[in-house]
Amino acid sequence: MNKIPVGETISEAYSFGFKRFLSVLGVSWFPYVVASALCGGLAYLAAPELLRQLSHGKFDQNLLMANLPHLVGLGLLVWIVFFIAICMVRVGLLRLALGRHPGPVFIFFSLGSEVWMMAGALFLAALVSILVAILTIAAVAAVSFASTLIHEAVAAKAVVAIAVIAGVLWFVYFYVRLMFFLPAVVVAEKEVGLGRAWTLGGGNFWRIVIVAIVVVVPVLIGFSMVESAITGPFMFEMTVFQHPDRLTPDLLAKAIAHDLALFGPLALILAFVRTILFEGLNAGMVGSAYRGVTGSALAQ
Repeated sequence: MNKIPVGETISEAYSFGFKRFLSVLGVSWFPYVVASALCGGLAYLAAPELLRQLSHGKFDQNLLMANLPHLVGLGLLVWIVFFIAICMVRVGLLRLALGRHPGPVFIFFSLGSEVWMMAGALFLAALVSILVAILTIAAVAAVSFASTLIHEAVAAKAVVAIAVIAGVLWFVYFYVRLMFFLPAVVVAEKEVGLGRAWTLGGGNFWRIVIVAIVVVVPVLIGFSMVESAITGPFMFEMTVFQHPDRLTPDLLAKAIAHDLALFGPLALILAFVRTILFEGLNAGMVGSAYRGVTGSALAQ
C-alpha cells in the first residue's frame, strides 16, 4: 500500500479549501439551510410557548419541565436531521475533491444511495469505536486490578499509569486509522468499507496526524483571531456576571434573549463560515490522501 504524500496532500487541502471555497459553499449552504429551517419548525411545534417566553426575556421553570419530554425528543430529531445534512455535505464535497464535479457548484442537495451509505458507514464506525472503547477500558481495568497483586506501591502505580496511557494511545490510533479514509471509500468505491478504510490507513497513522495538524491548526488559530477581532467590539459584561448573587431565572432569560438579539445573527454567520471552511479543508485533505494512497488520478 502506498504512503500518503504529505507535502502534496497539505498543498491540495489548502488549495481545495480556499481556491474552491465558492464551490465548497455551493455544496454546503442548501443542506444546512434546509436542516436549520426544519429543526426551527420542529422546535416551534414542540414548545411554542417556551420559545415565545424566552424571546421576550421570560423564563418559567414549570413550563420548561412540562416541555422536557418534547425537548428531549426534539434533540434526537435535530441530531438526526443534521447528521443527514452533514453526510450529504461530505458526499458532495468529496465528489468535488475526487474530481467528479470539476466545474463550479452553486447548489447541491441529494438523498441518493451515497448519502445513506455515508450515514450507515459513519454510524457503524461509531458503534465499532464504542465497542473498542469498552473493550479497551475493560483491558485497562483488568491490568489495574492485576496491579493490586504487586506489593510495591510505586511499581503498582506505574503499571496502572502505563496501562492507561497505552489504552488511550491505542484507541486514538484505532479511531484515526479507521475514520480518516472512510468517507473517501464510501464516495469513491461506493461501499460501506470499514475494512477497506482500515487497510488504507495502515502505515499512514503518523502521516495522517502530521497532515491534519498542519492543515487544521494554523487555520483554526487564524480564524479564532479573526473571530475575536470581529466580535470583540461588541462584547460586554452582563449584570448576571457582575452580580451573580442576583441571578434569577428571569434575569438569566433576559440575558439569553439579549445575547441572541445582539450576537445571534453574527454568531450564526461566523459558525457557518467556520464550518464550511473546515469541511472544505477536510474534504480536500481526505480526497488528496485517498488519491495518493490508491494511486488514482482526479476523475474527469
